[in-house]
Amino acid sequence: MDWLEEALQLEATPKTSRPMTVTDFLAKHNVSSSTYYYQVSKEENQKKILKIVLNRAKERAPSILEKLGDLAENGDMRAIDSYMDMILQLSKNFDIKTDGKPILQISEAIANKNSLNATTPSTEQNS
Repeated sequence: MDWLEEALQLEATPKTSRPMTVTDFLAKHNVSSSTYYYQVSKEENQKKILKIVLNRAKERAPSILEKLGDLAENGDMRAIDSYMDMILQLSKNFDIKTDGKPILQISEAIANKNSLNATTPSTEQNS
């Protein structure tokens, strides 16, 4: 792997998870900081970095969704909201059905019910 491909991998990694700092990377590859930042900021390289990040996210999504589903099943309201939002997003991209009904309709029904249950300030308080 050449230094630029390695630099793109480094940039696609969260700073707290990086195996080295940019300064260490520059020293290791004998690259100037101006060259490094010029190359990683190019639009074509930014697209490559984003693709790396998205591919990593796609790899992790199933296990995260499973853990989130477990929390939701145990009654964690934030997990339930997040899990249902994730399912709703997936249903927009895939033909997901449950009991013969599109999951999108089920999720929208839940969202509508939640919005009706949400408390809103009454006009009496504003008087």
